[in-house]
Amino acid sequence: DLTSYEVAPVAVETAVQNAFNGRPELQLATNAIEQSEMPLRFAKSKRLPQLDLQARYGFQGFAGDVNGAAAGVPLPPGFPPPVQQTYGESVDDFFTGQGADNYRIQGLFSVPIPNTTGRKQVASREFELRRNQTSRARLEQQIILEVRAATRTLLAASQGIEAAERRRLAAEEQLRAERIRLEHCESTPFEVLQREEDLVEAESQK
Repeated sequence: DLTSYEVAPVAVETAVQNAFNGRPELQLATNAIEQSEMPLRFAKSKRLPQLDLQARYGFQGFAGDVNGAAAGVPLPPGFPPPVQQTYGESVDDFFTGQGADNYRIQGLFSVPIPNTTGRKQVASREFELRRNQTSRARLEQQIILEVRAATRTLLAASQGIEAAERRRLAAEEQLRAERIRLEHCESTPFEVLQREEDLVEAESQK
C-alpha cells in the first residue's frame, strides 16, 4: 500500500527565522561579536585623558635634638613644639597614635599626545569587530540560501509525488480499459500484461 501524502505549505520567512533560532553556529557568531565589543570599548577609553587620585593618611614621629638656632623663635599656630627624643621614642609615639597626623592627597592628570598606540589599538579592535559582524552576516546569508534550497527541494519533491500519482492513475485507467477491451475481444493478454507492468512501474516510482 502506498503511504498517504499531503503537501504541506512552507513559509520561507518563518523557516528562516526558525533556522536563525536553532542554528548553534549563528549563536556562536553573535557571542563573538559581543566579545569583540568589550575590548573595543576598553581601547577607546585609553584614548581619553586620565585622572588619577591618591589619598594617604598616617602618623609622623619626631626625633632628634632641639635646633638651638631656632630657640626663642615664635612658632606658627598649630606647629608642634620642639622635641628632644630618641628614634625609639618616636616609633613608640607613631604606634600609639601620639605622632603628628600626616595627610597627603595627590592628583595626576595626563593627556595622551599623540597616543599612537591607543589609536592603533582602537583601529585593530574595530577591524576585529567588523570582521565578526561580516562573518555573522555571511552565515545568515548562507542559512537563508540553505533554507530556500531545502524549500525548493521539498516543493519539487511534492510536485514529483503529485506527478507520479497522476501517472499511476493514468496507468490504472489504461489497465482497466485494456481489460474491458480484452473482454470484448478487442485486445490480447499481452497488451493487458503490458498495462499491468506500466501500473507496477508507476506505483514503484511513486
